[in-house]
Amino acid sequence: IFQVTTSLCQSGVTSFCPTMVSSSRHTYRRVLPLMRRARKEQQLRLQQHNTNVGANILGMHLEGPFFDLEKRGAHDERHILAPSKGIDTVSEVYGLNDNGSDMTYEDDSSPMLENIDIITLAPELDGALDAIKSLTQPSASGRGHNVTVSCGHTGANYEEGLQAISHGATLLTHLFNAMNPFHHRKPGLVGLLSSKSKLASMGCQRPYFSLIVDGIHVHESAVSMAYNSHPSGCVLVTDAMSAMGLGDGTHALGDMNVCISGDRATLTGTDTLAGSVVSMDKCVRRFQKFTGCSIGEALLCASLHPAHVLNRSVMRERDGVIEPPIGVLEIHAKADIVLLTEDLKVIGTWVNGRNAYD
Repeated sequence: IFQVTTSLCQSGVTSFCPTMVSSSRHTYRRVLPLMRRARKEQQLRLQQHNTNVGANILGMHLEGPFFDLEKRGAHDERHILAPSKGIDTVSEVYGLNDNGSDMTYEDDSSPMLENIDIITLAPELDGALDAIKSLTQPSASGRGHNVTVSCGHTGANYEEGLQAISHGATLLTHLFNAMNPFHHRKPGLVGLLSSKSKLASMGCQRPYFSLIVDGIHVHESAVSMAYNSHPSGCVLVTDAMSAMGLGDGTHALGDMNVCISGDRATLTGTDTLAGSVVSMDKCVRRFQKFTGCSIGEALLCASLHPAHVLNRSVMRERDGVIEPPIGVLEIHAKADIVLLTEDLKVIGTWVNGRNAYD
């Protein structure tokens, strides 16, 4: 993981959410504690050694396994299921506060909700709305930590999208991909971007939406249409898999093999897209070109907007630690800075005030 944190700084990334594809229960119980320990180790290195440790490791993004089977994309169908008992199913699958598992944990290293920043799920599934409410409104469940819930890999229609937002969902995962397309009589989740008045009448706001701007996942005209519909909600993501930077060939994604050819990643033997291998700085450059927005507006989509999504643009306490804001340049915020050329090429990256790349 520390190799990843170091390499990400080369593309101007200062913080990231490690992402898991839909996995087995055993894998969640193994990986979540590992990432928790990695975050603690990173904080310890900063405090004790005053050294560069690469991009900040944030909470996990658990993309799955609560998906519409037909919209699973590159996710392994063996792991796909519905959260039929709401938050109880979510907790059981991820192993949260697991006392009934046959796994042995060290100290407080068992999976905890505090390990997680984002959960992507299909809101139309049985039990999903209950899960969304419990995850995003901790006072209602007594769990003390809220997770950003995103709608993705879903067959939800527009009305089901409205319900998800009213229950606490605030994000749409990789817009246009693994969801129903926009239609003038069936707008689907994409229609939520232009539903400011409708959502306001329900006491809600329009959701943020993430876009993979690699020139493959979304056509440039669709990128521009989405951004101009809801500029302040746009969040740029890479959806990058572990093979980023390794070149053409066959690589692993979870339990599956992925074929890399140029900037395109597909499940071996199929045309199904399997994440991306394009870096964040390239996504920002392409986004600015596709939309014609200003450099400043493009950079907001890769800094302040994602910080807002995660509720990290303000000081907060998490897992017993006071965390300074990210995504902003202000007093008491983390000194995370990227120096760019006029054409948005990375010259240098500083994380926590330390030079991480130049």
